[in-house]
Amino acid sequence: MCGIAGIVAPGAQQYAEPLRRMVERLGHRGPDGSGAHCFGSCALGHTRLSIVDLRAGQQPMLAPLAPVGITFNGEIYGYKSIRQSLGDYPFRTTSDTEVILALYERYGAGLLDRLPGMFAFAIWDDAAQELLCARDRFGEKPFYYAFGPRGELLFASEIKSLLASGLLEPALDGDAIAHYLKYLYVHPYQTIYRNVHTLPPAHLLRYKDGKVTVERYWRLPPVDERIALGEATEQFRQLFDQAVARQLVADVPVGAFLSGGLDSSTVVAAASRHQAGLKTFSFGFESGVNELPFAREVARQYQTEHSELADDRPDIAELLVTMQAIYDEPLADSSNIPTYLIARQARQHVKVVLTGDGGDELLGGYSWYKPLLHMQGRLSDQDWLFFMLRAANKLSAQPALRERIGGMVYRRRYASLAEAHLGQKQYFGDAELAAFGLRPPAQPTFAPERPEGATLDDALRMDLQDYMPGDILVKIDRASMAHGLELRAPFLDVDFATFCAGLPARLKISSSQDKLIMRRAFAADWPASVRARGKQGFGAPVQQWLRRDGVRALKRQYLDDPAQKLFALLPFEQTRAAAQRGDYRTWILLVLALWLDQHPGVTR
Repeated sequence: MCGIAGIVAPGAQQYAEPLRRMVERLGHRGPDGSGAHCFGSCALGHTRLSIVDLRAGQQPMLAPLAPVGITFNGEIYGYKSIRQSLGDYPFRTTSDTEVILALYERYGAGLLDRLPGMFAFAIWDDAAQELLCARDRFGEKPFYYAFGPRGELLFASEIKSLLASGLLEPALDGDAIAHYLKYLYVHPYQTIYRNVHTLPPAHLLRYKDGKVTVERYWRLPPVDERIALGEATEQFRQLFDQAVARQLVADVPVGAFLSGGLDSSTVVAAASRHQAGLKTFSFGFESGVNELPFAREVARQYQTEHSELADDRPDIAELLVTMQAIYDEPLADSSNIPTYLIARQARQHVKVVLTGDGGDELLGGYSWYKPLLHMQGRLSDQDWLFFMLRAANKLSAQPALRERIGGMVYRRRYASLAEAHLGQKQYFGDAELAAFGLRPPAQPTFAPERPEGATLDDALRMDLQDYMPGDILVKIDRASMAHGLELRAPFLDVDFATFCAGLPARLKISSSQDKLIMRRAFAADWPASVRARGKQGFGAPVQQWLRRDGVRALKRQYLDDPAQKLFALLPFEQTRAAAQRGDYRTWILLVLALWLDQHPGVTR
């Protein structure tokens, strides 16, 4: 994993110093080396975390046959077989970076149809005077761009690198703030700044003659309602094993995060068939959910070299402040703190770690899907009365009953399943945003074409294209790269993920179970306790954290003082109720206040 940066403008050599600052600001992403190369109208920069071809894979890399250069962040899984298919191309390294160059020379932008893996790259073609950039299909690797005062095109792996150029004065985007307050994160098609842009997942960017064009190069496959469970299960197991085997390829040791949940346990089970003595890493909270016992059982079954990190009351206040420097945009997903801590622990042992990310979105693992499933059902008024009576008898504490009641409530509250899916995940409502002086965010780009006819399949696909790249993948990329650690997600392997995205929801979730197809394919590989458990997730005990002395001090400083920068953005009196609740809404406001404090000079 690496960091990329560049400036496209006439007389690119004059931008050597701004480029140097941009590259230096990405040093955490690539602690093993850095480099730069200037063409006449393009300067490319790179910081390297050496994983493949440790000696000869330096970047920016130039093509041997044409005036073309690349700066690349990511991993191309299965690149060795792609290399063999390229025949007599005069390779000078054994790196996956050079495979991208070879594909470009042969296919141009058509290379993306042949490129698996996670990636963000920029290729400058000096003969055509054109920049081609692309980002992987699910958004595992980031790519940002902006324009300088003289029309320069700037691009980088992180926003902080763009700002380090000194060529950009950022301006806050009120719509992005509204989306953050409503959903915890900035929408994956925008950034927190009006004048900084993100290249969306599965899109390419061309820059030529001073004009940027952005287009989609890949889409999710249609849902195949005809496939049978038995046939799908066999393909599922085969493709997942192939995905894990591909992602174990590296010239450095590879480990795995192990929560003891279904996703990470499946990754470890598959990886252990290909690599003995796998190093595994777990995190346990002092309070709240503790998954360490489940992880230990999996580690024992597969004889991994297991390490644990327990929440022994770390300084949450200090970590909260640290997160705002790591994340260039406000992110209120509290699991970024344990993710940061376990990544720091793992980096002491390995450079590459496999994760279970993507499994919940692909396979219906989140608890919010169950009420939607019941919302799709058809219950009579008699059924409704029956369940309400059971609820009145205090049986609603049973998860299955609570989910069914939730589905019935949704059917009466929301006009469609798409509306219900968005509504159940929001924290600040539209009326509260209006009271803050903010416009409610537009509907996510990924709402179904016919929202009134949306199904559970649509909800999963919405999360694959919104919540996952906007929250989950941002969280794990920044938390890991802060320590120079590469994370790989086998669930997002293009062949496996494409297959799973095309499976109907009926093979993923039922009223009694989630991840149906994975349970059928891999249940025999899990310890009995893991087989029997439900999803617990990686959420942090926010309410307990907010009661800690250090965090309470931060709340007093940042949420109770009208002179703070937050209240130049939001009216002080209108935030009082949420600031004093001591729950996730308080956390959202505190994160935003801390983020604003660490990013001076931004204006609304």
